Amino acid sequence: MVKSPNRTWFAAAPIVLVALAVGAALGLDAVYGGSARPADPIGVSTAVRYAYTEPTFTPTLPPGAPTPRPAPTFAPGVSGDPAERDQERRLDLIRLAGAAEAVRAETGAYPSTANNVQTVCAYQNADVGCAFADTLGEIPIDPLGDPIRNGYWYSSDGQTARFYASLEGDVPESELCDTDDAELNKHANVICIQVP
Repeated sequence: MVKSPNRTWFAAAPIVLVALAVGAALGLDAVYGGSARPADPIGVSTAVRYAYTEPTFTPTLPPGAPTPRPAPTFAPGVSGDPAERDQERRLDLIRLAGAAEAVRAETGAYPSTANNVQTVCAYQNADVGCAFADTLGEIPIDPLGDPIRNGYWYSSDGQTARFYASLEGDVPESELCDTDDAELNKHANVICIQVP
């Protein structure tokens, strides 16, 4: 007759293995001076990695209050009056719209962006708005400079064209340009002009 193994041993085996693992961890901790945490990686101290940062206050808007729009980004050292710069932006949009009309009269269509919004000509090898340089001689640049951050934008399906600018001053709600473009929505007080 074959003797069956003791069932008590099978029940005790996991407990014995856990006890051995805990004993090994305590032994290693004692050998390394009670320091159970790993060494700081690449010279970054634990104090820096786990420094406490106080939470910032997030204001709660009353029900029905309009969502605040982001403020325009100002280039360092820019002088002049914001109202004058906004007037220049409005005139630049009119000039760009006139150039678009000239391109359409010559080619039969506006340069198409497939209704996607692009900078007018910040990327000379990619922006279709660079075609307006032939008519204007030089593409206008936002008075604050940095044509990617503060510039002019363009979208077209070939039949209509829209030019956008971000103003520094407040704009009446009726003049704000309604757009679903995520990048344009990051800018304050976006206005636009559409042709035809």
